[in-house]
Amino acid sequence: MTPSRRQILSAGAIGLPLAATPALVRSQPFTPVAPPRPPLAGLPSRSRTDLSGPWRYVLDPFDVAGRKPGVRRNVWEDRSTTDDGPLVEYEWASSPAIRVPGDWNTADPELFHYDGPAYFQRDLDGPPPDGRRRFLVFEAVNYRSRVWLNGEAIADHEGGFTPFEVEVTDRLRPGRNSLVVRADSRHAPETLPAEDFDWKNYGGITRPVWLVDLPATLIRDVFARLEGDDIVVDVALDGPDAAGAAVTVAITALGATATGRTDVRGIAQVRLAPGALTLWTPEQPALHDLDVTSDQDRLSERMGFRSLQTRGREILLNGRPRFLKGIALHEEPIGPNGGRVMDEAAARALLAEAKALGCDFVRLAHYPHAETTLRVADELGLLVWAEVPIYWEDVAYGSARTLDLARTMTAEMVLRDRNRCSIAFWSVANETPQTPERLRFLREVIGTVRALDPTRLVTAALNKNVDVGGVSDGEARLVVRDELGADLDVIAMNQYEGWYGSRRPGDIAQVSFGSVYDKPLIMSEFGADALAGHRGDRTERWTEDHQAWIFDETLKAISRSGSFAGVSPWLLKDFCSPRRWHGRFQNGWNRKGLIAPDGTRKQAFEVLRRFYRGARPA
Repeated sequence: MTPSRRQILSAGAIGLPLAATPALVRSQPFTPVAPPRPPLAGLPSRSRTDLSGPWRYVLDPFDVAGRKPGVRRNVWEDRSTTDDGPLVEYEWASSPAIRVPGDWNTADPELFHYDGPAYFQRDLDGPPPDGRRRFLVFEAVNYRSRVWLNGEAIADHEGGFTPFEVEVTDRLRPGRNSLVVRADSRHAPETLPAEDFDWKNYGGITRPVWLVDLPATLIRDVFARLEGDDIVVDVALDGPDAAGAAVTVAITALGATATGRTDVRGIAQVRLAPGALTLWTPEQPALHDLDVTSDQDRLSERMGFRSLQTRGREILLNGRPRFLKGIALHEEPIGPNGGRVMDEAAARALLAEAKALGCDFVRLAHYPHAETTLRVADELGLLVWAEVPIYWEDVAYGSARTLDLARTMTAEMVLRDRNRCSIAFWSVANETPQTPERLRFLREVIGTVRALDPTRLVTAALNKNVDVGGVSDGEARLVVRDELGADLDVIAMNQYEGWYGSRRPGDIAQVSFGSVYDKPLIMSEFGADALAGHRGDRTERWTEDHQAWIFDETLKAISRSGSFAGVSPWLLKDFCSPRRWHGRFQNGWNRKGLIAPDGTRKQAFEVLRRFYRGARPA
């Protein structure tokens, strides 16, 4: 039986109704969807089975199964070929295998440019023990996905970087169960991002998949934050005994324990008063074990606590002004071939380079990065800018469907990550046009962020900056006066002086930067391409010397401007991008990194490190 729309939404899945064909279409009617439920809290402390490993796969480059489903090609039905049955033109047992999590583009050189649908299959064990519930949790599938269990469609999801789950308690049967997942990496005018973006569109089941066992009434969500000297914790239960249940929250190492009781919605708010709480800072990233217990369930979260506010043009961490020393990065591990899989070792290697630069801040562009990365940032002491892929001018800002998708995607990011103390900023956009449709669109997204997490600062990277003229002839003063700034807590500007546009690096000495808003300002992007190892005169483009010169001159201009609360240059590491065509210097890579794909540091790495050593102290 096909599940109802209500069942799918209550399982945390979103996207196309299951009655629709899974084929990607260029325009779809707007159907409002309910906000997603919070993902299962405290996943690392849960009883779970890792479904990583080899999965069988079938490519469907013409989207035949999606457009023309039929017995011969319905791979989700997992039929066996028989001499007296209907013709079946697939066989999972003889199909090639691919590792999950992974992306097909780097798994096989022949698939590097593949963009389209693929189907993945593996077997699952039977139902959970009596009285237990079982959930399938997907940390990310790019871009649009559909899930079948034993031939039954059980979940749809749209968005390549946020998690979704579906309960399979009553759908698992004794013995072998066939799980099939469709991943369609294609983008269209009403997707997020839309059809044009500056990174490699890695397709596949790109983050881990888990089979999670939980009690009948489980702890669904925990949201902990600092309010004054207290820690306030919201706990939401899910199950038949969710209302009127006792919940206990404790940080044992601090001797802090409190108990509450859930209301009719299954929600309780508990307040802890720890006597000697060490606040989290980049210099001392203090983390504490927060244990939550209910009548039937328990979980543990490793988290830190700190306050974050603004005061005029300052950003305050734990009440003290701070100049943020940052770097931007894509979710692509250090290595010669790119790829999407970001396990803990890869995250540590990437963020260790940020720490070596002297950074206390990373901009995770341009989409939600893996939860693993955020947990490592918590531990290493790096403040984080997290972003949704509302990217460039191609987004369908006038589309109700795209707005609904943006709000859902944003909610999925915030609900997953709002317990990560490293998160300082929720970014709702990057380099978007200044139009009335875009302004209305982003204001709706900002409203979603503020409703779900009032404890972080909201920002967006803005690039349509205006030259209002300097004090003297020939001087330029580039300022942010985007109308969206009125809705943001922190203003951020992208400005590539000396690389894009008519000015050369030597002209940057005549440039300053600013904002019309009395709010903190971050230089969220600047930089230049350089091929690692290519040296020459500093006036020669594509050389390390030219990139270092642009960094040096831009950092001087930032210092002269005197209005910045932080910087996050573009960017830490070169990354794959099919829209970068220069055969000698790019060859499918954006070369603005301070390190090469293999980790080799360029000259500009040291320029930025010297600047951070002499930057305004925290």
